[in-house]
Amino acid sequence: LKENTMKKLVVMTALAAVAGSAAAQAATPARAKPTHVTVTPETLAQTPVSELLYSNFIELGYGYQVEPMMTEMLFNRSFETYTPYNSSSWYWYGLFKDKKDESKGVITDWRDMVWYHSGYEHNEWFAAPGAPGPFHIDEDSTYFIAKSPVLNVEFELTKTKEDSRHGTQALRLLNHEQTKWGALAQEGKLLRKGQVYKFSGLIKSDGGNSTAELRLYPRGKWDQPIVTLPLSDIGKEYSLKTAQFRNDDFDGDATFSLWIPPQSSITVDDFSFAPAESYYGWRPDVVEISKKVGPKLMRFPGGCFAALYDWREGIGPREERVPKTSYSWGGMNYNDIGTDEFAMFSKAIGAEMMFCINMYHPRKQHLIQFQKPNGELMPEPWKHGFDLPEFADPDEGLRSAVDWVAYCNLPAGTHPMADLRAKNGFKEPFGVKYWECDNESFRWMTAEDYARDVIRYSRAMKAVDPTIQIGLTTYAWGEQEEKAIATMLEIAGKDIDFLADRGNAEEHLDSRLKLMHAYNKANGTRIKYTNTEWFPWEDGDFNVYTGVTDNGTWSINQRWAHAMFVLKTFMSFQRRGGDVLFVNYNNFANTHAQCVIETPREGVYMSADGAALSLISRSPAAWPLQLQGYKAGPKDDFQVQAAWDKERKRLVLYVLNRTAEQKTATFDISQLERNKWLNKRTFKSAETRTLTADDAVTRNTMENPNAIKREDQTQTGLSIRDEYSVTARPWSFVEVILD
Repeated sequence: LKENTMKKLVVMTALAAVAGSAAAQAATPARAKPTHVTVTPETLAQTPVSELLYSNFIELGYGYQVEPMMTEMLFNRSFETYTPYNSSSWYWYGLFKDKKDESKGVITDWRDMVWYHSGYEHNEWFAAPGAPGPFHIDEDSTYFIAKSPVLNVEFELTKTKEDSRHGTQALRLLNHEQTKWGALAQEGKLLRKGQVYKFSGLIKSDGGNSTAELRLYPRGKWDQPIVTLPLSDIGKEYSLKTAQFRNDDFDGDATFSLWIPPQSSITVDDFSFAPAESYYGWRPDVVEISKKVGPKLMRFPGGCFAALYDWREGIGPREERVPKTSYSWGGMNYNDIGTDEFAMFSKAIGAEMMFCINMYHPRKQHLIQFQKPNGELMPEPWKHGFDLPEFADPDEGLRSAVDWVAYCNLPAGTHPMADLRAKNGFKEPFGVKYWECDNESFRWMTAEDYARDVIRYSRAMKAVDPTIQIGLTTYAWGEQEEKAIATMLEIAGKDIDFLADRGNAEEHLDSRLKLMHAYNKANGTRIKYTNTEWFPWEDGDFNVYTGVTDNGTWSINQRWAHAMFVLKTFMSFQRRGGDVLFVNYNNFANTHAQCVIETPREGVYMSADGAALSLISRSPAAWPLQLQGYKAGPKDDFQVQAAWDKERKRLVLYVLNRTAEQKTATFDISQLERNKWLNKRTFKSAETRTLTADDAVTRNTMENPNAIKREDQTQTGLSIRDEYSVTARPWSFVEVILD
């Protein structure tokens, strides 16, 4: 190519328009299309885009999110009466049969839901030989079949609280048979050839020395076990029994079972069955795909869960961690994943950490407030149904937060909590820099009371580690929210480092930034904006539901249309530069339609949103540039953007095409200069990354994990000085890096 000639790049994305897309386009008001824009040297922000911008969010005790990420294969491994999911969970999962009338019940067979995969199974414990009940998410949450359904087999299971050693109850196995063995069993254990599997469990005999056998069978078959492992010398007192085997022959779905001989009875608790290969309890394949997604910061442990969480229950030896109810959502949290495991996971994937602390308050003992299905806040707080006096003392909450900082960040030998971390096997500090003061604080306190408490927490926590940063929540304070934020800033602004906000509409974002800028200017502070739960609601700017026929509107959260909305919103965050420190996409894994990765037993894959964020997390865009005569509108379905990288050497171009038509954007780059003598920039190469799909409702699945197509190509030997054109086929996002 000669100098001063236009280089046209046609992105190869052969896509088809979705059925009904013409109607969707007709319903969208006509808008100006950025088919030709002039890139100016002027930046949109005074500071570059934060390197932490794309971040994520993991919530314990919600949506069965964490459990399928772990190596542990047993469901309800301590035989608890599993706390029922509450109405808020059913609503967020989109599982009410009639969203306008909850009395009509919920969908308990999840297999037809578009987001369902094997990681969501809630496998029942059942008496064997036999089989579990019909597949369903148990509304009474027993997950437990007491007697064998096989005729003439007298074997039963009973729960016992008096013999519990882990959680609130254990399980007693009684075999009344004269000659036949009987078993405790659970289906749904996917075995892989070549892997080593380990078992451990507390077992005691109810009638003198006894024996038992651990057996694995092909799912639904009882004629020939895959493996039999004897467990001998079972005495009258609990002892830890362990076994392991290498699975050399079987590949597929299996049933875990513990068999006892005729006329015997044993009591069991705290079981575990998992592959030997593990990264601090995490599945290695989950760690690897999380690296590929590339979040720069991870928030933990919630969400609503964080507001009723005691971090001390999630550290130390696994057998000493007591399972607890997920008070906000229903379900259980076994505390198998806590501070230590989360820290190791974050370090493995290269992410900073942020913990959301529980600010204890008297109202937390009984009350919590949730949304109605229509999105309105309930006029009165709802009783969460538990008596939690342990979270009612504000002074104890302060001590807990201070100890958490010490546990995470101080060197061993300088504080009892740091010594405890070392005792637990983690000598080096975790270095947790970001700490958010509670979740949805409006549920418990007035804005003024909350701000005053933030001062107490911030000063006490920074006395332990002055390098940490403290976040103040700035959302849901009622109709006078901006006034409430201004008041909180006046009270606590000198003691905080970032605003922890929600929402992604541009006018909402700009209103928060305006308040932040005004306070910083008046007080010489450097408070940053963050969005600690970025939930990308569709705001009516694009008819993403076109062509969706299965499971209603909730299924769209898995679709490419939703991921394109995520990309559009992320471009908006970028345009605000470094004032936006990070935005935590909600959620990370397995949350009933909206997440970044899915982790079925069979493997792992990125969702459509994950594919989008994996690309954007590695984008070098740092200095968004003004485009002459063009400003992206929040409802535009065809958008462009340009930015320098951090060193202002490479030019990054974005084209987002959320239409059913091929479109071309031409960037006039002739105003960009290399130096003060007005020598034009000359770019010698173009690196192009394209995300495409066959239509707007395409989604990734375990069977087709690359339905959202990623195409990368690099062209060298170019001489680009004046213009550069990008042609984007329907339903595509293109990033071009000119160097």
